[in-house]
Amino acid sequence: MAKTGKFFSFRTLIPMVFLLLSAACGQTFEGDEFTFSAPFGFKTKQYEIPAEVDSEDQSINLLFSQNGETYLQVFRQQIPADADLGTLFNDFKAKTIERSSHYQFISQEEIEIFDRPGFEYIYREFSGEPYWQRREIWVENNGQAYALICSHPADSTPGLVIPINEQCISILDGFQFK
Repeated sequence: MAKTGKFFSFRTLIPMVFLLLSAACGQTFEGDEFTFSAPFGFKTKQYEIPAEVDSEDQSINLLFSQNGETYLQVFRQQIPADADLGTLFNDFKAKTIERSSHYQFISQEEIEIFDRPGFEYIYREFSGEPYWQRREIWVENNGQAYALICSHPADSTPGLVIPINEQCISILDGFQFK
């Protein structure tokens, strides 16, 4: 008489373990000059450059997102001969403040990232529902200014201290230039 009962065979267990490990480890995205690791579920899309942006200066606009909650944008721009990373960063910051009717500055500091000098800029702004807290990292690589902008929904209460989103920290920690 045949035995009846429920049991797992190794053929069933091995694919399940592989699936769980793949989900936990996330995925690696690769650009021409960089790679980064993102948590499982992130998608990527390269957008066309908007008409109001000078297409000769702006060469990358990538968006990596997870269900619209947390996302990373990567911008790359050639640094003109008469400027430096600080000049481009300050110009961008001024435009951000100018375009947003609901802007809240949080912090700005010079940092070292990827063994290079850079800037970290954190702020909140209203751009539709909800407010978004953005952490920007600006760094130079091979004459190009990179802006790595990680955004996530945030509370709009002025003066409220909201920690940097863990996914933003994880994504930016996994970013590397080739």
